[in-house]
Amino acid sequence: MSTVLAGRVALVSGATSGIGTAAALALAEAGATVVVSGRDIGRGRATVEQIEALGATAMFVAADVRSSVDVDAMIHAVIDRFGTLDIAFNSAGIFDRGQAFHSYPDASWDDMLAVNLSGVFRCMRAEITAMLDTSEHAAFGRSIVNNASTVAQRGSGRASPAYVAAKHGVLGLTRQAALEYAGRGIRVNAVSPGPTATAMAQPLIDEGPAAVAAALAPLNPQGAFITPEQIASAVVYLATDAAEMINGHDLVIDGGQLAKL
Repeated sequence: MSTVLAGRVALVSGATSGIGTAAALALAEAGATVVVSGRDIGRGRATVEQIEALGATAMFVAADVRSSVDVDAMIHAVIDRFGTLDIAFNSAGIFDRGQAFHSYPDASWDDMLAVNLSGVFRCMRAEITAMLDTSEHAAFGRSIVNNASTVAQRGSGRASPAYVAAKHGVLGLTRQAALEYAGRGIRVNAVSPGPTATAMAQPLIDEGPAAVAAALAPLNPQGAFITPEQIASAVVYLATDAAEMINGHDLVIDGGQLAKL
């Protein structure tokens, strides 16, 4: 284990699967105390057990980011237990595949934005409040990282209108908060993953490397999935003092996808 984040308390929403789980483990391996949050209690507790097996301290708090009550209770649980919040990675999100814009239903729009945009706002609002309220206990600069996407930079032939709109909005929230709190010891950044090897991609992965390369080469010049661990490494970096002058930035992790015309 590293000690680069020793003494810091980190919160990861959506930490019960995929990128969130990888980030929770990576933050723990970097020395942070980690609060794991999500809706799946079984998976959340399993992630805590993995962190504790590394010799780090962890706690699970069940929360649904669609609920301000849940989010506020989550933050209160962090402060009650550890007295501070130094790092937050807002990773909770859902995905739906592309549907024709003119027939996209209200229910899908409302659900997608409730989690992927409003959920990030609720988490940031509560996290920033806690960081400001406990500023006298801050031994380090505070860092918030939001999970955006390459579709925050452009349209998508695969994702829905609501998903694309929400991820664009996440970058707006990131930049606005970065400006507002730069002078108060809180940095706010985002990571934007390209196609990532999560459970949703498993059927393609199971077809083998050649199938993956054929499917991804039109998007990703490297013809390979990004791994959750690679994204987690970027989150850890943005949380460290090495990134103290990085603020309001979107770190794209896409194998060169956005470099293509």
